[in-house]
Amino acid sequence: MESWKFVLVVFVALALTAASALAQHRYYVRTLRRLARAHNQPGRALVSGRARSRLRGAIAVLVVRTSDGVIEAASVMEGASVLARFTDRPDWVGLPARGELPRSSPRVLAAVRDACSRVPGGLPTLRRPKAGGGTAGGAAPGGGTAGGRTAGGA
Repeated sequence: MESWKFVLVVFVALALTAASALAQHRYYVRTLRRLARAHNQPGRALVSGRARSRLRGAIAVLVVRTSDGVIEAASVMEGASVLARFTDRPDWVGLPARGELPRSSPRVLAAVRDACSRVPGGLPTLRRPKAGGGTAGGAAPGGGTAGGRTAGGA
């Protein structure tokens, strides 16, 4: 019968999948070790985050100063196969990790947010300038008063 050929094809496909996944994992670990060696200083955190969509994913590896949340080094991998590679992002160095990052897809931004959530002790939040138009007279948001009653209700 021809079933042994089918079994052989399935076995070869499974072996290739396992080998490529192992190679991708080893590449990820090498990238982590490279960044850890280069930025092994007190007050720095090496974090990794990921984001997935239906077909593509993204992984962001950041070295962040824990005191102010500024990026010291960044490397990003985005793709749909095990052939995707990390690219260093020197244009992110010196920018706040929770701020706007140039040339980033929504997946990469989601991976950076995931990485920022993994910083031990958390990152400080960005202070945004107030844009005026706050609530006047102490009224609660939504138009009512703090007690939940409106002007004409009992």
